[in-house]
Amino acid sequence: KAYQFPFAAWGIFFGTVGPLAVLVSPTVKRALNIQHERIPQSYPLPNRPRRPTIGYED
Repeated sequence: KAYQFPFAAWGIFFGTVGPLAVLVSPTVKRALNIQHERIPQSYPLPNRPRRPTIGYED
C-alpha cells in the first residue's frame, strides 16, 4: 500500500529517522572528530570613525 499512499510511508520514515538522528549524530561527530566553529560573541566593528547619519537614514 505504500505505492498508493507515499505520503504516509515518507511520514513514517522521517518520523522515525528524525529522533534517531538526534541520538546518533553526537556519537558520529565524536567518532569522526568533527569540530564545530565557535559562535561569535560580538559583531566585528570596523576600524574607522563612524559617520553621522543625515536625514532619515536607517
